[in-house]
Amino acid sequence: MGVLKNIKHENFAQGIAKGMSQDAAYEAAGYKQHRGNASTLRSKQNVIDRIAELSAAAAERAAKTLDEVIAEYERVAFTGMSRFLRVDADGNPQINLGDCTEADLDLISEATTVVRREVTRSKGEGEDKKPDHEVLTIKIKPVDRLKALEKLGMYLGMGDKSANQTTDRLADALREISKRGSMAPMRKPKNRGK
Repeated sequence: MGVLKNIKHENFAQGIAKGMSQDAAYEAAGYKQHRGNASTLRSKQNVIDRIAELSAAAAERAAKTLDEVIAEYERVAFTGMSRFLRVDADGNPQINLGDCTEADLDLISEATTVVRREVTRSKGEGEDKKPDHEVLTIKIKPVDRLKALEKLGMYLGMGDKSANQTTDRLADALREISKRGSMAPMRKPKNRGK
């Protein structure tokens, strides 16, 4: 259908589609206040069709936006540190941001670089006394995955306390695990053959 030829009718339809009352939309469109005329204009078929078209477009945009929000929460919630860390042959973790995309780097909430010079005392003086080496320490902190999981659960209707207590218990458990970190010792498997 597209834009209505009469600009006041178009403005009226846009006002209704935005949620205004028909009287408010009628005045906002440039007409003098008149309930009967506002009601008559609201019942014209071309105006009804235009309101439906505008409302459908707004609903589509809202659904797309909600889908984008959910997709972003999913990305944050389910992207771990493996995106940024590699383990070298000796088993030491190494930060590697070289393969990260801009979207991956957006998952880092904080990055700190510290250069520390370590000096070995030598018998020489002046210029002979130089640092043996520099130690570069890089720390990265990812965005809070737990908050993203909680918000994702809320959007998916999993946080309704009256409907589902399990999700709240899961969120509490995840929060507790997050506080403790990964410091807990691993259990050694029982030797069953002896």
